[in-house]
Amino acid sequence: MKKILVVDDDKDLLVNMKAFLKRQGYEVAVTTSCEEGLQILNSFKPDLIYMDIDVGKEDGREMCRKIKSQAEYKHIPVILISANHDALQLYKDYGANAFLEKPFQLSSFLSTLQNHLS
Repeated sequence: MKKILVVDDDKDLLVNMKAFLKRQGYEVAVTTSCEEGLQILNSFKPDLIYMDIDVGKEDGREMCRKIKSQAEYKHIPVILISANHDALQLYKDYGANAFLEKPFQLSSFLSTLQNHLS
């Protein structure tokens, strides 16, 4: 079973994404903090990470950069998500594999996930 880590400060979004991904057959871990996300990364060993750019006072892009700078984790696809349309052009600067603009359709979310897990 593939594992997905979702990092976002929107608790409602986390509840919905976790339920949706579990119905799709994935094992899911969620957190509202980049710091906690890094801790979960070490124990959960996800196959893919969905991460908001603005996670409260933390910056998901910096978390992405940290993940991609570590040899044992750089292979994990990171999909940045944000309602900030300007972030679309910058996601690759942080090592992210893709960007999804909020709000997104579940079909695009699932398609992006499947493309990066195959």
